[in-house]
Amino acid sequence: MKIFTFILVVLSYGLGIAQNYSNLNNKIINYKNTKLLRSASWSVYAKYLNSGKEIINYNPDLSLAPASNLKLFTTAAALDYLGEDFTFETKIYYDGKIDEHGTLNGNIYFTGGGDPTLGSDLVSNSLPFDSLMKTIIAKIKSLGIKRINGNIYADDLLYDDQLIPDEWNWIDIGNYYAAPLSALTINDNLYYLYFKPGGNAGDKATVIRTEPFVEGLKFINHMKTGPEGSGDNGYIYNSPWRFTAVLRGTIPKGKNEFSIKGSLPDPPLFTVQYLKSKLSENGIPVTGEPLKLKNHINYNDEKLITKITSPPLKDIVFIINKKSNNLYTELLLKMISYKINKTGSTKDGTRLVKLFLQKNGIDTTGILLYDGSGLSRENAITTEAMVKLLTVLTGKKYFDSFHKSLAVMGKPDDIGFFKNTGRGTLLENNVRIKSGVIEGVRAYSGYLKDKRGNVIVFSMIANNFNGEGSEVTFIHRKILLSLANLN
Repeated sequence: MKIFTFILVVLSYGLGIAQNYSNLNNKIINYKNTKLLRSASWSVYAKYLNSGKEIINYNPDLSLAPASNLKLFTTAAALDYLGEDFTFETKIYYDGKIDEHGTLNGNIYFTGGGDPTLGSDLVSNSLPFDSLMKTIIAKIKSLGIKRINGNIYADDLLYDDQLIPDEWNWIDIGNYYAAPLSALTINDNLYYLYFKPGGNAGDKATVIRTEPFVEGLKFINHMKTGPEGSGDNGYIYNSPWRFTAVLRGTIPKGKNEFSIKGSLPDPPLFTVQYLKSKLSENGIPVTGEPLKLKNHINYNDEKLITKITSPPLKDIVFIINKKSNNLYTELLLKMISYKINKTGSTKDGTRLVKLFLQKNGIDTTGILLYDGSGLSRENAITTEAMVKLLTVLTGKKYFDSFHKSLAVMGKPDDIGFFKNTGRGTLLENNVRIKSGVIEGVRAYSGYLKDKRGNVIVFSMIANNFNGEGSEVTFIHRKILLSLANLN
């Protein structure tokens, strides 16, 4: 009798689980039949980590644009190829001789090592821009240099000279989130552009200044004033090495000044221009010019002025996935290429990411990669490949660093974009997640636990929906809540 009762309990439990799965998959079908998703391309895939049992299997092999979900592929590959403790190095040299009067009869060389954090305040233990410049000038002074009778060269030759991936949109280029990908990157390769709004909506917004000052940069200004509270709807249209940018869109009225962020047209040149100006301000005149090095040279280690070492890769990955930083991601992709093949190119980097996936048993059919960050709408992955990757990573020695880089839903002190999401529900402090957002794309991927504490790996991507992205996000969160409620 006890055995019979036990069998009934087991059967009832199994039927309950099956019913839960069935209800969940029926919800997926119902969502797909709404006006929002009827014409969309949509994929949802979820399975238990330990057992591998599928919970939701809806179009898992559909090839879809992932937006910033692609950063999970790139950061995982970087941790694998480079190691979680890998650091970037930036070196500053001189040549020639320093005479008895403190005059350097020679040149300064600012050599880029591909460090995305140089002069950035986003990662702890990285010197912010102004502090970095003060440190470099102090090192130059410590050699007794009081005057430089020569040029200051920027060496950005570590990577190739393609600063923008082929498939990035024109509307993005010129704005901070599509900054050029130089081996000599500084201050996140951005500047702040300040406007004075007009008195009324529709009035012209006047350009005031840039911070920092970018030598030679000019603007064709079509920026207008928007309604009060309308936020940043301004765009800077520009491309690498071009010093005339076009401004379009609106910035809100009601403020004395309002800033948007642009991308430096030539980060290496800006770096040495800025260093020259700061040297002059600190009493070290430079008779030569700020220039870019055209050919590789061999540096004399005995004439190394200083070496700047980046924080470890795990700290950089932490910022990439928490804050969805495109520049950091793309520079990691180029470093993978340089480290493995000495090419330092986006195209070779994407090839190596696909190779990493294949070596880990992940089917790359339907995967198309044109960058590392997901900014290109031409990228495509499958939710099945994403879930397989997230599963494989749990067995890697660097998994803890990867896992910590994901945003935590409902955690007030998390620096990701989900600290106010899912509060007071089963999602709070339960979901590790990366989102993806570009025009016509909404994606969620990550890990969560059901009521029994079993880990579920999930990925959901929607493309070309008929409505607002926030509506898709709402559905994706409802699916996550249903997964968390499984028992």
